Amino acid sequence: MSDQQSVRTGRLFIVDDEPNIRRVLTTLCTREGWHVLAFESGQDALNALAESDVDVVVTDLSMPGMTGTDLLRRLRERGCQVPVLVITAYGSIASAVEAMKLGAFDYLCKPFDVEQVKLAIQRALQQQRLQEENAYLRQELQTRYQFGNIIGASPRMQAVYRLIEKAARSRANVLILGESGTGKELVARALHYGGPRSNKRFVPVSCAALPNELLESELFGHEKGAFTGANWQRAGRFELADGGTLFLDEIGDISPHVQTKLLRVIQEQEFERVGGSRPVKVDVRIIAATNQELAELIQKGEFREDLYYRLRVVEIRLPPLRERREDLPLLVKHFLHKFAAREQRTLDRVTPEAMEVLTRYHWPGNVRELENAIECALVMADETDRELTARLLLENIRMPDRLPAAPSAAPPRPLGDDERKPLPEVVADVERTMLVDALQETNWNLTKAAEVLGITFRSMRYNVKKYGLSRDNGNSAVV
Repeated sequence: MSDQQSVRTGRLFIVDDEPNIRRVLTTLCTREGWHVLAFESGQDALNALAESDVDVVVTDLSMPGMTGTDLLRRLRERGCQVPVLVITAYGSIASAVEAMKLGAFDYLCKPFDVEQVKLAIQRALQQQRLQEENAYLRQELQTRYQFGNIIGASPRMQAVYRLIEKAARSRANVLILGESGTGKELVARALHYGGPRSNKRFVPVSCAALPNELLESELFGHEKGAFTGANWQRAGRFELADGGTLFLDEIGDISPHVQTKLLRVIQEQEFERVGGSRPVKVDVRIIAATNQELAELIQKGEFREDLYYRLRVVEIRLPPLRERREDLPLLVKHFLHKFAAREQRTLDRVTPEAMEVLTRYHWPGNVRELENAIECALVMADETDRELTARLLLENIRMPDRLPAAPSAAPPRPLGDDERKPLPEVVADVERTMLVDALQETNWNLTKAAEVLGITFRSMRYNVKKYGLSRDNGNSAVV
């Protein structure tokens, strides 16, 4: 999101015991496109803070009960670091200086100049945006160098590494395919942090985790009043990822409506928020991932072909773990060291028998299942254990053949010669049974029975006559 967009969509608390001051500031800020909540006391503002996000607080210093200085102190005690602008009269500059020492962003003198107020709020909003951005980037940098988790020396993985290296330097959209647990998000992060957008945000969205009606608002944001509970204008993930990367996991689960909006964003680099009509411009690289075969969904009419090709500029297909078993020792060693360090254990070796068991297992959950298995083994190990043995592994891994098989249907009994019927007779029997069931369900109402079977009334009437159907005692069906 651009700096100007952030400033335009700011959320403000106005705190002043004088109604005229609240009215003037609220009108001024609303005209600038800012969202305002006004309060006559500091305590009211603190109470509202539990339910509403805020970007800037503008408060009078001299108020009965809780003063502006008290409000500032209480905000900081709660860990709320939003910029606070204090309003004071010319005769109370000393109080404003005291507030600045407590962490106020700036002060405004009464009577205040309109342009001066607007400029001060714009600067405060800009500082808040930078603080949030810096906090986010610090958090991301902590995980930036964890891409060593994409481990493997097999030829299949070496080919994946080469694709990642080439695609990372590009701005092209990427589609990552692979079974659950193969590390699709790790690859997406490697693409982001290895490319030209690495100093911007990487914003992940799990498309399968949200109902489609919520997913649209999550992706594109919404305007105030767009639906029940939409009390603020809210930026969506596309706006948060502006200039950076949006990772859409399980892209195959999105609805046709969201597919259409997504296609437009890719083509036009703009969209409207839910409930809005003003286009919002963005510059976002999309990395999508799925464990489904999108080509098959296209054949079924469940996924747009044009969207598929827009997402699949570059395709990276991750092999399942069972197809790169030579990477198992590297992965096991990595996870063992990771969890041993976390739990402060000295267990750092794997016996040959345990490695043989791990290599023999088919790993339907792929690398994620292997990681969980190693973590579980470490938890189950005694303090005296110095190596991971086969007995520490889960039973389904040690003895997969002993698991009870899923019950299967008994094979059909061969029919004798006297039981076989010509196919037309079998079809007629089935058709007649379905007709009678539908008629009985609808109290022999032909119109309703036709609706149940999904056929026309004319077809229904024809079949009733064809099979000579009627109620008991010769009563006819009714329309």
